[in-house]
Amino acid sequence: MRVSHLQLENYRSFTSAEFSFETSGTAVCGDNGRGKSNLLESMFFLAVAKSGRGARDRDVVRWGAEHYAISARVEREEEDPLSIRIAYDRRSQKKRVFIDSEPLERLSDLVGRFNAVLFSPEDVDLVLRDPSERRRLLDILVSQSSSAYLHDLEQYRRILAQRNSLLKTQGWQLTRDVSSLVPWDAQLSEIGARVIHHRVDALNRLKDPLRELYGQISPAEDVLTASYRSPVLGTKVDETTKSYIALLEEKRTEEAKLGFTLIGPHRDQVVFLLDDHPVHRFGSKGQMKSVLLAWKLAEAQFLNEQTGRKPVLLMDDIFSELDDKRANSVLDTIGPFGQVILATARDPDLDLAGRGYATISL
Repeated sequence: MRVSHLQLENYRSFTSAEFSFETSGTAVCGDNGRGKSNLLESMFFLAVAKSGRGARDRDVVRWGAEHYAISARVEREEEDPLSIRIAYDRRSQKKRVFIDSEPLERLSDLVGRFNAVLFSPEDVDLVLRDPSERRRLLDILVSQSSSAYLHDLEQYRRILAQRNSLLKTQGWQLTRDVSSLVPWDAQLSEIGARVIHHRVDALNRLKDPLRELYGQISPAEDVLTASYRSPVLGTKVDETTKSYIALLEEKRTEEAKLGFTLIGPHRDQVVFLLDDHPVHRFGSKGQMKSVLLAWKLAEAQFLNEQTGRKPVLLMDDIFSELDDKRANSVLDTIGPFGQVILATARDPDLDLAGRGYATISL
């Protein structure tokens, strides 16, 4: 899978721009503020129809404009090429996605058509220290590989919103009569249990590549693992469902007073550990960057194994704070992954051209 052509209209710093990607490796070079990160972010939009940096649609519209559009041609092995267009209008606040000029009924229908992995240095501290961002990291990955998971996750969020609304508006009444809460509990626990087990299965599959890739990137001998922590997790889905219902019943009075749901996938923890020490509590900045980079490369392996297609790697400023030896080790590691787009200021000392990378200068 490879992006061969990209066109941007009113996207962040770009008024109108077109880019061609002739080879499997491209280095995007330029001074700070020229749009290198914006270019990579726009390409990740093609995978999930939203910013990989958590930005709202209205915030990526170029200043003074009323819309943005991202258009791309995607080459696929043993399949016909795919054209993707994402357009957003700030006045109507509507976003639409087109595949081969045909509009998709739902934005989520795009997920899985084109897979990408984005590493952004500004995410290092935020993602690894914020529990919700770590869950989001895992959700985006599993959603790209499984339409069933994405469906369950969307359903779970809808049911959770309805249950929270009930807790907020009728909280004091629910302390006396819980009958209106019972059907929501049944749905939430059933679908929530499936979401939890999807996540756990993905982490189990990522365990070995995560450890191996971190060992290739980091000069230290620490062992990297990832753990999923949930108070309702059982060995099987039905066990988790029963534990989930039981804990919801136990927490009903407290939830009714607070006005929101305390238990479920939206509160579970994804924890990265170096030699069994939580990275978000004890990791240095350099360790956290290596952890996130190892995770992103493990994501790429996971998506390739699950979908049979290599995702596009979008690597933003991965070489900062790395000496030449480690930087070249990273280049050796990412070489076999498929199409790689690097945003970097380090071309001369790494000899990217000698490794077959084309250059786009901004």
